[in-house]
Amino acid sequence: MSKVSIEIDTTTTYAKKNTTNITYINPQATNEKLRQFAQMLVALTTDSYVGVTKITKESVI
Repeated sequence: MSKVSIEIDTTTTYAKKNTTNITYINPQATNEKLRQFAQMLVALTTDSYVGVTKITKESVI
């Protein structure tokens, strides 16, 4: 079973770079929906959206 998380990159009004990780993302969520979610989440803050990265981890037996 794979574990999916996203990493959201933002910048503050003082040009400081921030990264926020969100784990336990639905593996069936499309990249478009994940990008939209990240943008909407950042819109609740004073930071500026830079990008989002989808991370998938799988166990290798």
